[in-house]
Amino acid sequence: MLRIVMLVCAAGLGISQGYAATLAEVGFEFQHNQIVLRATIDGRGPLNFILDTGTRTSIIDLRLARQLKLPLGPEGQIAGVGTGRTSGRRTVCPELKIGDLAVHDLEVSAIDLSALSGSLGRPLHGVLGFGFLSQRVAQIDYFHRRIRFLDSAPAPAPTGDGPEATSFPMILRGTSVLPLLEDCYVNGIRISVTLDTGSSLGLILFPKAIDHLGLRSLAKAGTPMQATGYLGRARLTKGWATSVKLNAIDLGAIEVGYVESGYGEDEEASQRGGNLGNAVLQDFILTLDYPGRMVRIESVTE
Repeated sequence: MLRIVMLVCAAGLGISQGYAATLAEVGFEFQHNQIVLRATIDGRGPLNFILDTGTRTSIIDLRLARQLKLPLGPEGQIAGVGTGRTSGRRTVCPELKIGDLAVHDLEVSAIDLSALSGSLGRPLHGVLGFGFLSQRVAQIDYFHRRIRFLDSAPAPAPTGDGPEATSFPMILRGTSVLPLLEDCYVNGIRISVTLDTGSSLGLILFPKAIDHLGLRSLAKAGTPMQATGYLGRARLTKGWATSVKLNAIDLGAIEVGYVESGYGEDEEASQRGGNLGNAVLQDFILTLDYPGRMVRIESVTE
């Protein structure tokens, strides 16, 4: 049975953190809208890892795995964004450290990250995904560039939900590890979107949702753009939505991406209409309580 807990952001920002203790707090760089953490593996580093709620098994660069002489298992197919195919080889990181947080025997897939390194503009040594997050309460403070790993979920916010904050159950639908927000409203129409800390984009809409929302003509008239994932590139166009709400949080008119190919073509609008990435999430504190299966999105007021 799931433990349902309301989440709030950390002390020092005008909102109580309740009874939760901070196990570790680490800074991150926000480069090209990616959360870049500095890590070491068995004392070797610093290494660049991004934090990605959409990656099931954490990832290490294949070249680095070979340099570290990690035992590599047989190849297996990797799922992700893009129109190509890629494979990975299972291995284990004996000790991975991020600041004061040490993780032992982390299962990872070793894949070639050179293409993503090019997009990031620096060497990318790995990706921390669901396998890293699944037993943790992680609080991502984008504004202050800090991540807090807590020993438990914080106490409920005294004001509950409203225009500055929303809490909702962490739904992981089907085989996906992306937390699902069921109450996203685009131009007043309700769709479900996933929260993806591995995406540098903002709100992107999948093809069937574009039709459901009546935005096909705007999508065709949008500015062409591309996104890079594990499987290569996805094609999109860029435009605007006049109104976007996350539950009661009103984002107003925001830029959106309309997917043409490479991501979400088979997604039914009734199941998942799009994906919400760091270009939007960067305006909030995002608390992910994986043991308690709850999520909180909260504005920051300085």
